[in-house]
Amino acid sequence: MKKWLSLMISAAAALSLGTGAFAAPASGSDANGDVAKMYRVNHEMKFDLQGKGATLDGKAIPADKPILKGGRVYVPLRTLRQSGAADSVTWNAAKQEVNVTVHPELMPQLYQLTFRIGSEDVYLPDGSPIGTRIPAPFLASGKAYVPALALSWLRIAVSTAKDQVIWKWSDKVIEVAKPEWVTDQDSTTFTMLYQKDMNTPQYMISLGSGGWLGETGQVIEKDISMDGRHYNRIRFKANLRPGPNPLMLTAISAGSKIVTVKRKVADASKVPVTILVDGKQNIAFTQPRYGYVLASQGQNIDIAGDILQYNDLYDKLTVKVERFQPSSRDGTPDYEQVKSFELPIRNQAFAGSFFLQDPGSYLISVLSPAYIPYNENGPTWTQWAEFIVEVE
Repeated sequence: MKKWLSLMISAAAALSLGTGAFAAPASGSDANGDVAKMYRVNHEMKFDLQGKGATLDGKAIPADKPILKGGRVYVPLRTLRQSGAADSVTWNAAKQEVNVTVHPELMPQLYQLTFRIGSEDVYLPDGSPIGTRIPAPFLASGKAYVPALALSWLRIAVSTAKDQVIWKWSDKVIEVAKPEWVTDQDSTTFTMLYQKDMNTPQYMISLGSGGWLGETGQVIEKDISMDGRHYNRIRFKANLRPGPNPLMLTAISAGSKIVTVKRKVADASKVPVTILVDGKQNIAFTQPRYGYVLASQGQNIDIAGDILQYNDLYDKLTVKVERFQPSSRDGTPDYEQVKSFELPIRNQAFAGSFFLQDPGSYLISVLSPAYIPYNENGPTWTQWAEFIVEVE
């Protein structure tokens, strides 16, 4: 598989408010205040084997009672929905199975599992078994029961004490104070808070529809007391393309949220075509002249230049065109590929043109010939350059 994108992290700097502040950033080159805060919300559910009642976070709720069978505690799967730990619990009568989709803020490694009545296997969304077997689920009074310890795959800790079954889990929340801001600079700085006993957050910048890239930030303040928790403050700095830049705030086992920074450009001549590391010794552009192109609908956009080194494998370039989508299929801002075409390399040069019909912001990526040795699939390519086209 040709993976040219890696999932890493990227950093930045921001203005820090005083202890206890969680303020929305203002427009400008920097995002003033904390853009977001990340924290954990702990939950506990208790119910007894006699069915006398149940509590969720200390409040009484209706719940089906567990069953003790063969020395094991079994719990009704629909209790997951009653607890709020699962987004959905659905029964498939034809297949005699229950599909469980866990609330995304639990961030389990296996967020969706299927339990089949009478089967010791547990199944992934693609239908394959996870490989570890459990005592077989069963039906009782029209309800599907599974061994309580099987819920550990869903990041729910289960224990028993004095005829009580106790579930514990936590939601990992990233609360965004400012989903977007504007700057006229080629970088932006911002901070976020995170609960100090959670994993240190990261930010990632979109590389287009293929993935995300970034670096870690710098912790600039510790032990901030707020809303009954203790936080640290981390500072990030992000380099920006012209136009919208989706930035993903994330951490290991804590989900992700996206903020968008729009970079305005007053003078396109000050924005060069971006030549990436692998392209610096290989490619130079005569068209476009700048890395930010304003175009009208249907206008031809020329792309031309020279190949700086000779290589027998340098036969063609590939140009990938991706349009920024404020809300993609999964609801997050990102890029969607709209076209791709090839530019033949002749006499150490390339030339061609394309047009874009729909208004929007487009990321144009120039990919190298397939010249890099790759053991599994033969030679592969890398990205040499990119520029932005804004269609009005």
